[in-house]
Amino acid sequence: MKRILVSLAGAATALCVGAGLLVSAPAANAAPRPIVVWVDATMRPAAKAVFADGYKKRKIKVVSVDMNTLSDQLLNIDPEVAPDIVLIENEMTAELAAATLIAPLEIPAAVQRVLAPPALGGFKYGFSYYGMPMQRQNIAMITNANLIPTAPKNFKQLSNRALALKEAGTVTTPFAVGQGIDGDAYLTYPLFAGLGGYAFGTNPAGSLDPVKIGIDNKKFRGNADLIDTWNSTGLLNSALTAEEAKTAFISGQAPFWLASPEDIPALRTVNFRYRITSVPTIVKGITPAPLLKSWGFAVTPFARQHGLLPAVTDLVVNIASSAKSQSAFFAESKVAALPANTVATAAVTDRVLLAFGAAATGAATAYPNIPQWGTVGMALGGAWRDSTKGPDAVPAKRAFARAQASAVSALS
Repeated sequence: MKRILVSLAGAATALCVGAGLLVSAPAANAAPRPIVVWVDATMRPAAKAVFADGYKKRKIKVVSVDMNTLSDQLLNIDPEVAPDIVLIENEMTAELAAATLIAPLEIPAAVQRVLAPPALGGFKYGFSYYGMPMQRQNIAMITNANLIPTAPKNFKQLSNRALALKEAGTVTTPFAVGQGIDGDAYLTYPLFAGLGGYAFGTNPAGSLDPVKIGIDNKKFRGNADLIDTWNSTGLLNSALTAEEAKTAFISGQAPFWLASPEDIPALRTVNFRYRITSVPTIVKGITPAPLLKSWGFAVTPFARQHGLLPAVTDLVVNIASSAKSQSAFFAESKVAALPANTVATAAVTDRVLLAFGAAATGAATAYPNIPQWGTVGMALGGAWRDSTKGPDAVPAKRAFARAQASAVSALS
């Protein structure tokens, strides 16, 4: 009897194992885990256009998330539901990379060659790249060609013509540069760079060094008196807001305007001819380089945990970088920005947007991607505000030296 019971127990075990196999069979044939992509809601259509075909029979799920709290979300999320890819602004790179919330990418030289250098550079941290840029954007100078038939050869010529028009009563605003109560380090950056200024120096890896702050560097100090001239002549006035600057130019009351591609809808309403160019040379041998913002896909460490790292890396490095993918992204994007891929840019038909991009060709500096830019940018904007507010202005050398000291102290 004992032998029979043992045999029955063994049979029962066999039945249980068999039943288990029957139950688990559907899971073995289930669809593979989708690749999850997190994006801001406004970018979801563009991301879906890039990933519409999935990846080798694996679906790609694009999810709208509040990207302003991305770091906190990634730090506290259950890895099982974490994203494999995130679409970020390049300024978030260092913060996320330092916290190991995004992974370094090996980008082949052939891929790097078809990307706008400052767009790719905006995702560099240490010796590595941490994102694949999809779009890029920079400000440019807009000129009322009816008021200024020929482009000024340099900034002094620009200033003379603008002030002459104001003195004649033809315009009310000689140079429409919106600043307002806090100043605007991004908008005024071409002027700052054109005088020899820079936000941060670089380290041996070629990445931004938060300790090397260039608000009040020697070269800039040697040219800072020009700001006092712009202030005393009324060429610049920090009381002018961005909206007031736009209104002045659109209404024909300003011959020159520093603007963003986001202002293109307003530009299309004017009834006069205009040119879109870079800011002309202020000091010989120094380029008035604007900052270039970029948006791109980054890979999270969760992709490795999900067993998807090779697929996700291929998607971001090779597929998302292609002219086809970047054109698809551009077609659905809500941001007024050109593709990072220069081949895709060549296919863009919007001449106004192309002109903005051309204004930065060979000159733009990647938008700072380290957290310290918040402090430095605020100090820099404040220096422009204080040194260009008319009779009550602080001399530029003093304003920018004070801004440098304030930034250094805050970051020490």
